[in-house]
Amino acid sequence: MSTAILGLQWGDEGKGKLTHLLAKDAEFVVRFNGGPNAGHTVIDRGVKFGTHLIPAGAFYRDTVSILASGMVIDMEVLRQEWEMLSEHLGWRPTLRIAENAHLIFPYHRMLEEIEGTGKHFGTTRRGIAPTYRDKAAKVGVRAGDLLHQDILERRLNLRIEQLKRAWPEHEKVQSLRVQDLAAQQLAWAQPLLGMIGDATSLVAQALQDRRRVLFEGAQGTLLDVDHGNYPYVTSSSTTFAGLGNSIGIANPSVDVRLGVFKAYMTRVGAGPFPAELTGEMGDQMRQMGGEFGVTTGRPRRCGWLDLVALRHAVRVNEVSEFAITKLDVLSGFNELRVCRAYRLDGKEIDRFPLSSEILERCEPVYESFPGWEEAIDQVRDVHDLPTAVHGYIQSIEAAMGVPVRWISVGPEPEATIEVEL
Repeated sequence: MSTAILGLQWGDEGKGKLTHLLAKDAEFVVRFNGGPNAGHTVIDRGVKFGTHLIPAGAFYRDTVSILASGMVIDMEVLRQEWEMLSEHLGWRPTLRIAENAHLIFPYHRMLEEIEGTGKHFGTTRRGIAPTYRDKAAKVGVRAGDLLHQDILERRLNLRIEQLKRAWPEHEKVQSLRVQDLAAQQLAWAQPLLGMIGDATSLVAQALQDRRRVLFEGAQGTLLDVDHGNYPYVTSSSTTFAGLGNSIGIANPSVDVRLGVFKAYMTRVGAGPFPAELTGEMGDQMRQMGGEFGVTTGRPRRCGWLDLVALRHAVRVNEVSEFAITKLDVLSGFNELRVCRAYRLDGKEIDRFPLSSEILERCEPVYESFPGWEEAIDQVRDVHDLPTAVHGYIQSIEAAMGVPVRWISVGPEPEATIEVEL
């Protein structure tokens, strides 16, 4: 049995909680995209963690956590998380790091600052885009290179020479030294070197043997470099469409495609947001939902649920089941709205524009639903939810043609209701 957990909005949908919950029954948990720009909030044994690289399987002793080749890895961050979890758990999590996953170096973060791209597009400034750019330009350094110091230094030398030619007046660039960079990277990676290897074959065999495999997505569909709200996107493929390439398996056979979305909508950083609430109601959502970035701490922009964007995400991922999160945050709103369509140049449309310039011109067309006053964070049976909650969920299911399997009513693992389908 295999499951892919996919974010259906602009990230921050609560995938970390669902991944942590489902990982307890998995033999392999595979993180397939992104880098430390992603942040998953996990509560394990009453302790809250904000993880960025390490897969959720690391919380379970008998589970192998795999960092696939579609990722970009900051070895310093990975080492810190691995040691932090080792101390919390009392054992060392089992990892497999894809030998062909690319590595983030300090000069990648430096480039974002020099070029100003991080500020312009509202990125996390963790060196993600420059690392993926090096990968595409064939001047990147990969995890497997750490096992061969001569190859590591040769690849670094090529890239550092290029950077120094490109930035002759920049003091920090000119001060870069290949041997120092190599030594620093090897020091961070030292306890993890034995975990670097062929991740693709391991995953392929697990799928062939019908083992319990969980694919852990990062960010969300609307941030996909190809199918998201370009150019306000991340630099990797965040959708099921990119899963096969990211793990190196053509047409991976996945039984369940679980799409995760919030009961409302949030976005971090720049970019158009048709259903955004900019006034007091948006502030109320932000405070009640604790809507501040796990990775950056930045306040998230909040708004009503956008069914146009959700429909696009469902199509791109061919979602088979839903998980709706943070439903408890909507308690106390007398009236709820969902954006059912956009108005563009006087005409109503139900297609999500991939052009940011066009999306910026779209106005939301809302449908209203009754809200509920009751707190629902202690509810553990779907039948005990208020009638208005059922109506809200059923309207989403009807509009999307996808059933809701999981309902999250709080941050704790136990605050999750499974619905029999």
